Amino acid sequence: MGYIKLMKADGSSDLIPAEGIHHVSAPSSTNKDITLDISGSPFKYAVIAGATSADAAADLTAASRNGINAAIELANGASGPAIVVDLGEGLFCKSVEITDTAGT
Repeated sequence: MGYIKLMKADGSSDLIPAEGIHHVSAPSSTNKDITLDISGSPFKYAVIAGATSADAAADLTAASRNGINAAIELANGASGPAIVVDLGEGLFCKSVEITDTAGT
């Protein structure tokens, strides 16, 4: 099973298994986080919040979604090092929250 790696501004990272992710939401004008729908029992969601290089909250973009999708495509079914997600110029992962309910 492959993993995607979300880099944080301080150099640490969060890993998410690529297997089972079947939808990546697009950020909207009312919600700038991205939600991953993850198959399983029970069904889970991973809500990803963005950050700047100074670790301040930042809006994720359509480019962030494209970067996540590209990393999932590379990592799914793979083994080896986690695939680093390109969230876009100057964007990092602020946090990942695993939840039972979809983001809004």
